[in-house]
Amino acid sequence: MKRPMIIASSQEGSRHDWQSLRARGRRLLLKTVAVASGVALSMTMTLGAAGSAYADPYTSDAAAHTDGVVVNGTIPAGQLSVVNFHPVWGNKQVNKESMLDYIDEASAAGVRMIVFPEMALTGYVSSSDPNSPAYRMAVSQAETTESPITLELASAADKYDMWVIFGTPERIPGDSEHAYNSAFAASPDGTVTAYQKISPVEGSWATPGSTPVILQTQWGLVGLSICYDTYAMPEIERYYAAQGVSLLVNPTATSRSYTDIDGDGVADAIGWEWYYRNRLESIASRDGLTIASADLVGADGYAADGEAQPYDFPGGSVIMQGAFDGGVYYAGENQDGTLLTGEAGALTNNADLRLSVGSTTQIANDFHPDYYAKWYDELADMQESGDSLSYYYGSDDGPTAAVANVSAVWGDKQANVDMMLQYVDYAASQDVDILVFPETILTGYDSTDPVGANDAHTANAEVNRELASSDDYMQVVLAEKIVGPAGDTSRGESVQQLASAAQQYDMYIIFGMPEMPEGGPIVEDGADKVYNSAAICFPDGHTESFQKMHRAGSEETVWSVAGSTPVMIEMPEWADSEGNPLKAGVEICRDGHFYPELGRYYAAEGASLLLHPTATTGNAWYRESRMGSYTDRDGLAVVSTNVWGPDGYPLDADGNPIYSVDESGETVSSNKEVAGYNYYGVGADPFRTSSLIITPWSGRNGTSFDYATGSALDTSGTGRGASEATSVDMTFAQGAYDPDNLEFRTMNLSDTGFGLTNFQARLYSRMYDTLAARYIPGYVSLYGAMSALDKTPLSEPIAEARTVLDGESGSYTGDSLAALVPVYEEALSLQENTTFSSEQNGLVVVAAERLADALDALVSADGGQGDAGVGSDAPESGDITGADGDDVGATASAAETGGAFARSGSDIIAVVVTVIVLAGAGAGVWLGRRRVRR
Repeated sequence: MKRPMIIASSQEGSRHDWQSLRARGRRLLLKTVAVASGVALSMTMTLGAAGSAYADPYTSDAAAHTDGVVVNGTIPAGQLSVVNFHPVWGNKQVNKESMLDYIDEASAAGVRMIVFPEMALTGYVSSSDPNSPAYRMAVSQAETTESPITLELASAADKYDMWVIFGTPERIPGDSEHAYNSAFAASPDGTVTAYQKISPVEGSWATPGSTPVILQTQWGLVGLSICYDTYAMPEIERYYAAQGVSLLVNPTATSRSYTDIDGDGVADAIGWEWYYRNRLESIASRDGLTIASADLVGADGYAADGEAQPYDFPGGSVIMQGAFDGGVYYAGENQDGTLLTGEAGALTNNADLRLSVGSTTQIANDFHPDYYAKWYDELADMQESGDSLSYYYGSDDGPTAAVANVSAVWGDKQANVDMMLQYVDYAASQDVDILVFPETILTGYDSTDPVGANDAHTANAEVNRELASSDDYMQVVLAEKIVGPAGDTSRGESVQQLASAAQQYDMYIIFGMPEMPEGGPIVEDGADKVYNSAAICFPDGHTESFQKMHRAGSEETVWSVAGSTPVMIEMPEWADSEGNPLKAGVEICRDGHFYPELGRYYAAEGASLLLHPTATTGNAWYRESRMGSYTDRDGLAVVSTNVWGPDGYPLDADGNPIYSVDESGETVSSNKEVAGYNYYGVGADPFRTSSLIITPWSGRNGTSFDYATGSALDTSGTGRGASEATSVDMTFAQGAYDPDNLEFRTMNLSDTGFGLTNFQARLYSRMYDTLAARYIPGYVSLYGAMSALDKTPLSEPIAEARTVLDGESGSYTGDSLAALVPVYEEALSLQENTTFSSEQNGLVVVAAERLADALDALVSADGGQGDAGVGSDAPESGDITGADGDDVGATASAAETGGAFARSGSDIIAVVVTVIVLAGAGAGVWLGRRRVRR
């Protein structure tokens, strides 16, 4: 792929067209107050019923359900841009100017959406010290959607018919100690919508948001997510994808593992790039999302005189889509396959981008928001009872785990049991504690036409007679009961044999098989079906089962029914640093590869280990990125065992079965050489892929991550089955026993354990509940419908403030007007909000009271209009901006005056807004300004 275009950031030329800005200011600041009857009512994800849509259909959840909404559009080459942006810390004026330059140049290049990073307007802050300059800057410089800097950027979006999305702190009405970490999206008509970061990690200054935001664009639906929300909270992406979102916009400020590893004094990107790619690529391929991610670049953060800034960001902004061998990059990737880092500039998509909606968040594909809503409800109850949902194993007391790279003799249970028992014996000789076999290893995975003798093609004559006498699928015919105590002979014969071996060797054995439900097969869609299960054999000889919840391919349509119950087991042989037993969750194949909710639930419930039998054709990248995400994101070590070898009944070179049943019911052989197998056919080796045992890197080799690959995972040499070169000593055949096919290692679990910042289980339960209510007929909501944001308290004070600012401003002092403007902005921002619901009614009440107090505090001006300007201090030099709107001069900007950081915050905001309003109203005022450049 060719190197993406870089749009250089110009630093020349004048910015302000004050006449048009005043017009824009009057148009957006002095809006007619809408009657609170639904014109711009809102809806957050606390809604539990499907029928209510209280929001503007272009800037909220309702966008997903508007008639005629574009879903699968195409973004032409060059129309989407992401910016490696280097802010001047604490100086909004300068950063705004730089952003406007980028917007100018982007428009000239044909861009229709430009994305700036997280906190691009102010620079990055991470602080929990309210007395620190960094903390004070983040809060004091916070914007509203109606602030003048925001309106100037919105004006540019309007002027150029472009989406402009940027990160900024956002003011919270009535809270002078905190702010939101937000992304503002200015639409092509200049309307500004705010997304508040749901899980901020920037310290206590940043208050968590609670509202996903969906935008309707000409190409499709866009979901907003910021940095850690994207990388650590798959619930948000899943919610968006289920609503039909196809483009995820990710303003970010990430620099994890961007550090000097070779001692040359320059940060190396290999560790950061592994993390960034791992998260974005797995999201894109799992949920079908196109991602536009914009990151900060260069030094940033508060630094006292003579000190270096504390942060160094890599840039690395990208536009990408998912694939099953990594990501496909349309911007941000160099010709050598690395990401472009360390360079400021804007990048655009270098080819057309066809947007599409993923399939794994569709109800028809076993997406179960009804289950997830209940799981997260349990977690929320725990949180609300005082449980932090934070765990740390913290002990080097871990089991030795093994993965068996094997495939089944199709349809021959006894041959497969004999093979598995050989591996059990060998594993016991190596002191293995946990042995995991693949999905459906007892019978084989392939399903084929079961009518009559059409599937009677095994080498086992007895099995062929069973298959020929039944029109059920092979897995249904051979299914067994699993659950029972030690010695229970009602369990299947195969289960009893493996359970006896587990008891003999004091070992946990997990293997995949079809499970017969109590009472026999379940009839679904006219066919007999059973569970696709994992049998769990305990050291004491008893057995449990996990029933696969999220099925794939023909197993879903022809022979298996979906399970609904998570299974987590305790292993008291190992204990964490506080003496609690090791906990492990169990899932099968797609449960882990495509549906992160189950693994997240296990981790939040206290599991440190994930046991995952699978039968996937996914390659090494797919396997490690999907399952490794649980380790790096959720703190779960993983034992994931894949089928390794051919599957299905044997075929000759012409694709015909080697074995069949004659008219008398006897098994006959063609005596031809086996050339392939029915699953994927002759010449295919679909299951030549990897099994893995994954733990956190945990300081191995004395480094914080693998300096050779950048990975934060430790696989300790497992995964050899992924290539012929590394599996040369292994045997690729059905039912093969080869000690080289067994990979094992003692697991270092010391750094496992769940711990996420601002993990909002209740919010996610409500989000899934909303989806279930919308898409599952007959679902009964856990929460019920949330009502609209009640804006009624705002109507009267906003109208009064508008009257003052638009027509009576000369009657009051400049200082009292300056105090009125910020609270007016806050109130107006809520009045125009299209995403909040009644959950935020408290903010409305506070904003209305603050605005009423500011109106009561207005001070009459004895001197008439002459005292209604920006205050008592006139500029020492320069000209004035007259009532006719002509910009006839400039003086030094207050942003130059220094202090702990450049004064470009709320004090300047109040002045500028007052200037705009009064100038629009006809009053002559002093206006000092000068371009401030880096």
